[in-house]
Amino acid sequence: MSKAREIRLSEEVVRAIEAHLVELSAGSVEEYVEAVLRERLRREGHLASYSPEEEREITRRLRDLGYLD
Repeated sequence: MSKAREIRLSEEVVRAIEAHLVELSAGSVEEYVEAVLRERLRREGHLASYSPEEEREITRRLRDLGYLD
């Protein structure tokens, strides 16, 4: 996991997330907020879809399957 920083959220937002963690498929407020922000940043092209390690693993798997030289 990469280094973390602390951020502040309004109590209203935190309570709303806490009240719906199961529905949101998240284990914590932090997990949910990071997942939502990560997805948004990826969708808008501001964050890579895969980490360098994931990219290497995908490339290796595709090569093993014969899709890449």
